[in-house]
Amino acid sequence: MNPSWPRGRLRDVLLCVGGRGDVNEADLSAAVTSALRELAAETLGERSLAELVTVGAEDHPWGRSLGLRLADYDVELPDVLLYADQSDLPPQVKESCPTLSQEEWEAVLLVSKLIFRGLQSEPEPARDDAGQHPQATPRPPRSVAREQFCQALAAISERVDLHQHELTGQLRTALLNFASETPDNKEAAQRIAVLHTGEPQQGPRLCLSRSGLAFSKVVLSADGCPVPSCVLEEFPDLTQDEWNAVIHVTGLTLMAFEAELARDVGIATVSR
Repeated sequence: MNPSWPRGRLRDVLLCVGGRGDVNEADLSAAVTSALRELAAETLGERSLAELVTVGAEDHPWGRSLGLRLADYDVELPDVLLYADQSDLPPQVKESCPTLSQEEWEAVLLVSKLIFRGLQSEPEPARDDAGQHPQATPRPPRSVAREQFCQALAAISERVDLHQHELTGQLRTALLNFASETPDNKEAAQRIAVLHTGEPQQGPRLCLSRSGLAFSKVVLSADGCPVPSCVLEEFPDLTQDEWNAVIHVTGLTLMAFEAELARDVGIATVSR
């Protein structure tokens, strides 16, 4: 697949991060960085800090998996969101999204964290020569649960034959199968829905079921908010720019799994 528009290009390359096969990590990182910058330029303009995020891996006792991480701080984006999802709803976000509740804010951050986890590659077996990884390494295939979660995310923009209720149902099921049915995850799953919101030409996207607010809108409305204290407690050296980069890339990733605007698709069709 070679999508014609920035969201599709970013979606494809993000799905490649956890895909099976040999991967040159430098090439993959460059492709993700390029796709992020392209969508960021269109969406955020000069204030984008997406360049502070890269593709990389960290050795753990259970193995090594590729994913999105802050380049200089060297921490995975889902780890940052792990400590952010209990943060207070920022006044700036509340002003931009007046109907948003504290519980919905927490759900947006939790689900975003799980999406980043789902896009990571399966852990490779731990090696005796940790830290001496070749530039190209064979990645194991995704687990069934991870693959179904990725497919459910991709279906939001790609399965035009499915009704939004079907897309919502399969996404909720896939999320819980992948992330486990903890009380927090079950509550968050009930707060998500795939909806057509905004103008009539707006395609389906991941939204909050009660308010109808798009996840990407909620996250990007936090652009420039101070780093939450609960995040600084765990990552005391995290800078404001790095926190903004986490917000930017989270929002861009959510946008990548939204359908293109109908007017854009129409323009593309006419121009061919």
